[in-house]
Amino acid sequence: MLFCREPSEASKNERMKFIALKTNDGELKGDIAFYCRCPHVSRQGFYQYIARKDRPRKYQPLADAMLEILSEDECNDTYG
Repeated sequence: MLFCREPSEASKNERMKFIALKTNDGELKGDIAFYCRCPHVSRQGFYQYIARKDRPRKYQPLADAMLEILSEDECNDTYG
C-alpha cells in the first residue's frame, strides 16, 4: 500500500494510519522516530493524530442527517 508509491503520493491520513499500525498506536516508542522519518511525517503530527483519531467528526450528526435524507427517496441522488 504505502511503499508502492512515493511518500508524497500517499495521503497524509494513509501515512498516519500506517505509522499507527506499525507502532501499535504509538505504544512502541522506540520505533516511532523511524516510522515517521520514512514517510516524511513529523512525530508531533503523529502524536496529534493519535490524540484525535477516536474523536467524532465535528459535523458528524449533520452528515448523518444528510445521508438519511438522501436515502429516503431514490430520486434524491440527482438533486442539485
